[in-house]
Amino acid sequence: MEASLDKVDQKLPLGKPGKFTDKEQFIFDTAGFLVIPDALSPEETESCVEAAKRVHAPYPKDEWRQLGNTFETEEAFENLIDHPSVFPKVRALLGDHFFLQSSWCTMVPTGYQGQRFHQDGSGSYEFRKLATPTPLVQLRIGYVLTDLSQEGRGNLVVIPGSHNGSVPLPKGLGPEEIPISLSLCAKPGTAIMFHQGVYHCGGKNEMDFNRYIIHMVYAPPWLIRSDRKSNSPEFLARTSPLRRALMGEWARPEDPFGGGLDPLPFED
Repeated sequence: MEASLDKVDQKLPLGKPGKFTDKEQFIFDTAGFLVIPDALSPEETESCVEAAKRVHAPYPKDEWRQLGNTFETEEAFENLIDHPSVFPKVRALLGDHFFLQSSWCTMVPTGYQGQRFHQDGSGSYEFRKLATPTPLVQLRIGYVLTDLSQEGRGNLVVIPGSHNGSVPLPKGLGPEEIPISLSLCAKPGTAIMFHQGVYHCGGKNEMDFNRYIIHMVYAPPWLIRSDRKSNSPEFLARTSPLRRALMGEWARPEDPFGGGLDPLPFED
């Protein structure tokens, strides 16, 4: 049975655009994610939808796919890099030294059968091995571009609080096998902010339309980029000083570990 957004709202850890409040910090630390309705205006959302369809247009329409680095060619995505609805929360969690480690525009096609639960991070080293609870290494912001106000639309499914666990989830398990998992229902323009250590997966898409979402992933400066080997010189030349710095174009690029870096050039 499909759940309405009104019913699911009561169970979701909700935040508001803008400042990261003490209450939101507690909720995020405990649950590992925060849902922010109306992070984007209807006009911004529509521009992002058009951009998402445009970047995926050259590829097959019946295959799950994520495309990286699309903000270099799509202004609507570039504007999400430091969007005022969410960026203050990113800064509150990561401080004055971080960068945009990657960005992914994902399409979940109609008929998609869903993923298995996983944690984000390095494929060569599991971040949960660093400490218990798992430290925040990647902060992911997913901007919902398709109507996910009901389940069965390729919704993000999470296991709340799983970033704080000391026992790893057995591989290969999906939402139907974990009764404490939660399918996130959200309207277009909603932002979902989550810790890389939260077990999550993309759910089934049983609708007759494809699902789009754009992710911005922030991390400490010592983590390598995963969506691009280098930054486009044309993009760096035209973008703002803050966005240029968020690309990892440090004053001391010869220092791979970010030592002696100046803080990001925030305007406040």
